[in-house]
Amino acid sequence: MTGTLRRARGACARLTDLGYIVHRIDAHPWTTVANMHTAFAKAMSFPSYFGRNLDAFNDVHSDVARFDYGSDPASSGTVLAIAGYDTLARMDRRTAGIVLDIFAVHARLAALYAHRMLCLVESTVTDYPAVGGRPVYFGSVWDLGPDPPAPFHDEDGVENVLQIYADEATASKYVAALHPVLPDTLAAFGRWQILNLVLASECTAALYAKHRPKSPPPGTRLWEIFIGLQGSGDRTVLGDQLVHVLSDAAMHFDQLITRFYTAGTEERTQALSHYPNLRNPDDR
Repeated sequence: MTGTLRRARGACARLTDLGYIVHRIDAHPWTTVANMHTAFAKAMSFPSYFGRNLDAFNDVHSDVARFDYGSDPASSGTVLAIAGYDTLARMDRRTAGIVLDIFAVHARLAALYAHRMLCLVESTVTDYPAVGGRPVYFGSVWDLGPDPPAPFHDEDGVENVLQIYADEATASKYVAALHPVLPDTLAAFGRWQILNLVLASECTAALYAKHRPKSPPPGTRLWEIFIGLQGSGDRTVLGDQLVHVLSDAAMHFDQLITRFYTAGTEERTQALSHYPNLRNPDDR
């Protein structure tokens, strides 16, 4: 899939929410085709013997299709999202077309393994030849306008809830791993606190499992991780940044829920009571 992805970051965030592994690559700095191969090898964990030529690129993508690397059978699928693809198209138009064709061919192979593979390419080029024998789809990914601003202020309260399926030991490790991953993102908005791990109610777990694309992994339960924040910013921006930083750290989750508590309401008072590190001296 190619086209002007005016909401590329939002598309990647939504696909991550759906359980896809998203490999984001920025082609703008490339000055040689070798730079392209190096970027792909790093993003998708190609083996050290990867030959950095189109034949080798074709070979390793057949391995990706079979979940050997760059993918995970426990995920919803694998996404390759490339920004600035015009850089390669201007540098070597033939290679730019072959790369897309290789991915399309192996995406079909992946279907035999119940592996969804998507390629999102940001490009202004409108005359690519057929990719994988099919016409190129051109357009925005979601055909939606940008989310409206959702500001919050220090007198308000914001709570983000991460939901994950895991056994108790794995869930505890996940929470421990959050502490070094989130500070830079959250501190830019204000004060924050992560609460202890909570097992979701049976009602919540049953409702979510009912609408999940596939059944929860065997031996797992639905856990919720509450992250409170008091400061100022935009809730949409905060949510997007949380998705990106967790995706970059390979910390997958099933759902991210954002709750907003308006200043002066009983809901804010009750929510804040759970976060002692966020309360001001004049809070009641």
